[in-house]
Amino acid sequence: MRQHVEDRHRPGAAGRRRGPIATGSSFRIHRDEALGGGVSRAVLEQVAHAMELRDTDDLDASVHELRRSLKRTRAVLRLVRGELGDWAYRQENTCLRDTARLWGPTRDARVLVQVATDVARDSDLDPGTADHMVGVLRARAEVTSRAALADRRRQLDTLTALGSFACRVRRFPVEGEGAVPDRFDAVRPGLARVANRAARRMRRAETDPTTERLHAWRKDVKYLGYQLELLRPVWKGLLKAISGRLADLGSVLGDDHDLAALAETIRADDTLVPDEGDRERLLKQVAERRRELQREALALGHSVLHDPDALVEQVGAAWEHARRPRGLSAPG
Repeated sequence: MRQHVEDRHRPGAAGRRRGPIATGSSFRIHRDEALGGGVSRAVLEQVAHAMELRDTDDLDASVHELRRSLKRTRAVLRLVRGELGDWAYRQENTCLRDTARLWGPTRDARVLVQVATDVARDSDLDPGTADHMVGVLRARAEVTSRAALADRRRQLDTLTALGSFACRVRRFPVEGEGAVPDRFDAVRPGLARVANRAARRMRRAETDPTTERLHAWRKDVKYLGYQLELLRPVWKGLLKAISGRLADLGSVLGDDHDLAALAETIRADDTLVPDEGDRERLLKQVAERRRELQREALALGHSVLHDPDALVEQVGAAWEHARRPRGLSAPG
């Protein structure tokens, strides 16, 4: 479901966009690139990608891309938090978080439509009732999107915040004194912090799978996945496999969260499914599907997060291998 939902947010041919949305393929540290320069470049490219919001009428696609770019950027901040310092990290992370939140309702309304469509198709709801539920949510999403597209203040606030952030990134040295050192120790604490927190949150969600705990776990899974995406070229085989499992895990947890949001919306507004019997049956089906997704998520989670410290050491070994001068063999 998650991939299907995200595909719906891809831009079409219409609109004012001057070119296709970037694929984000440059979100990585190249093997021959210094860490400080690579981090700065990757962050600035993600910010530029997010700022394409101003160049399109396809707002839903742009909001999806903006939020993903800001999540990637926040993952990088977490990776180099030790080099930035806690104060600078908190300031910049808060700036990006609050900017993304400006567009949360727009994204949420559109995703609800797709999730409701998928749920209705797989349920035993009467076609008329299903069409009514999806139609109401679609109308609300269109109103939300139109309001966001017309909200020039929100767009200006977004572009101003991102432009200011980009200026601060450009002032950060990429080499020499004050730059992020070109060694794994510069990113080890940030990677370990996210990996260990993801593992802790997995265990908490396994003990008590509330929507809040599952969503908190998903956020760290996404950050960890983006960090490995950035570092993946240092050892493509290993990190590609781990990144793939993290991406699958994030998708499963995302599907669960979207279903939870739909169930909450249906409970809060009984006009979506007016008949109480239909409503309870639908909610029961959603709950069962969520239990299936949570079992799948825990199986995936244990496969990759069972030993977060070992995961960090694997990445460190990959880094040392990739950065070893050519022609030198491994010791021993």
